[in-house]
Amino acid sequence: MSEAVIEEKKCWGERFVQLRLKEEEIARCARPGQFVMVRVQEGFDPLLRRPLAVMKVEESSFYLFWEIVGRGTKILSSLNVGSKLEVLGPLGRGFSLFPSQALIVAGGRGITPLYFLASHFKENKIPFTFFLGVKDKEELFMVDFLQDFPGAYFWSCEEPVEGGFCGTVLSLFHTWLEDKSFSPGTGVYACGPEGMLKNLYREGKTQNFPLEVSLETFMGCGFGACMSCAVEKSNGKGYFHVCKDGPVFLAQELKW
Repeated sequence: MSEAVIEEKKCWGERFVQLRLKEEEIARCARPGQFVMVRVQEGFDPLLRRPLAVMKVEESSFYLFWEIVGRGTKILSSLNVGSKLEVLGPLGRGFSLFPSQALIVAGGRGITPLYFLASHFKENKIPFTFFLGVKDKEELFMVDFLQDFPGAYFWSCEEPVEGGFCGTVLSLFHTWLEDKSFSPGTGVYACGPEGMLKNLYREGKTQNFPLEVSLETFMGCGFGACMSCAVEKSNGKGYFHVCKDGPVFLAQELKW
């Protein structure tokens, strides 16, 4: 258990928040795809911590980014610079980190763990291409995150906007894939809504590459004790627990 201090806060509209938190041990140990469990406030209401993926590390600090979707994330979003948060982590199994090259597919706030992954690839000179899809103009600010990877990204919006591909991120990705070939050892990495991940796997256009998916799901404890985050194995022989066995899985391990 660690106590992290909020060093910086950014908000985009009324839905999205990013915090930079100072906590040296988490910043040193976190790997792309891992997450932390954040205590929302003192007391027992809300009782459960909130799982949030690590977006970035920077010396002795780490970044969290989330969309306000309920009471817990709304309370977290009300905190300001100087506030302290009780944080457990880093937790979970992250992405494999050394493909020969990588294709990264993010849907909306699914950019969070994938930004951290792309930063690792950039630092280690592993070639990658990043595909980001957003729903509407309110989410277009996420494209600015990718400016840290010049020449290595494409983006789409489901609303018509200037300069972007109009459609889903999978339409963008599949259009880009046409007539391209890749070296052995290429990996595909994805995070986003369950329907997006399911379609990416089922459509089979990445069947020649390992497809790693980071799941977004409810978690009660963060380390496999409460069993609230169970997902069925593809062979029908039991369940994985996303917090302990994931949140990153090979897509073929899961029953879609």
